[in-house]
Amino acid sequence: MSRQLTDNPIIKHLIGLSRHHCAQILSSQGVGSIEFGHWLAIPSQQLLLVFRHQQCVAIDEYRLAA
Repeated sequence: MSRQLTDNPIIKHLIGLSRHHCAQILSSQGVGSIEFGHWLAIPSQQLLLVFRHQQCVAIDEYRLAA
């Protein structure tokens, strides 16, 4: 896991939670997110939460397109 992920305890504890629960937690902490497909993007952190069967299974980083 990158340093960025370990610096944010809220984000790293989302693994295993449902998509709905993850979105609620992020919203309650004032962290914006965008739901699409099997992912939940967190633009401010440049992270993607990856879901399988509505359960968070991974957190990946992404770069903004130029």
